[in-house]
Amino acid sequence: MSAPEIDITEFKRVEMRVGRVLRAERVPATDKLLRLEVDFGGQRRQAITGLGHLYDPEHFEGRLYVFVTNLKPRKVRGLVSECMILAAMTGEDKIIPIAPESEIEPGAGVT
Repeated sequence: MSAPEIDITEFKRVEMRVGRVLRAERVPATDKLLRLEVDFGGQRRQAITGLGHLYDPEHFEGRLYVFVTNLKPRKVRGLVSECMILAAMTGEDKIIPIAPESEIEPGAGVT
């Protein structure tokens, strides 16, 4: 591993929550970008993710995934991304979004 070590206080600053993807669609004029509308238990946010070269939008709809929810919003191709889906990867062609093992309420915290 090459990242510098952090202490538990720094780690606790990252808020991770389970969200249910309500809607997913391709971002026009891009090959990789998808726009996800995510429910976090009564609060909805938008995520822009670069997984469109590996997954169709329908793959995400209705499913639960883990997201970082306290990142500063940023604009991607004119769209605001308000959270980030977490994924495991071994290369650009092997990226697996992280999902809970069983059903849990959207908005549940991840520790």
